[in-house]
Amino acid sequence: MFKNYDFCCPFCNAVLNKKESVVLKTKRKNGEEGLIYLSATVGDYEYRHEPDIQFDEGEVLDFLCTACDASLNSKEFSNYGRVKMIVKEEEIEFDVIFSRKSGVHKTYLITEDGIETYSGT
Repeated sequence: MFKNYDFCCPFCNAVLNKKESVVLKTKRKNGEEGLIYLSATVGDYEYRHEPDIQFDEGEVLDFLCTACDASLNSKEFSNYGRVKMIVKEEEIEFDVIFSRKSGVHKTYLITEDGIETYSGT
């Protein structure tokens, strides 16, 4: 896996990672909004949310860019979000598709060579 990379908005190219986390806006179906801090390590499903709330099992969240408010929900895969991963030292870019459904730990890294799959419990 690459060591020096950024996660970026596919629309405005804003860098979404801060320190060890990818920071995204969240919006629940009931209208509640917040910020989620996802691990910047692909395949690590630890997170923190502000405000501190408990998501319902199977709840689907909307993710938005913290800079431009664009929806990061994938158009191709309805229960997934999408960001770009830019590898700094090699100047290459990948799509990262990740589950928006609470309790589902699935991430796909789409490269020119294929798709890498990451899952957790």
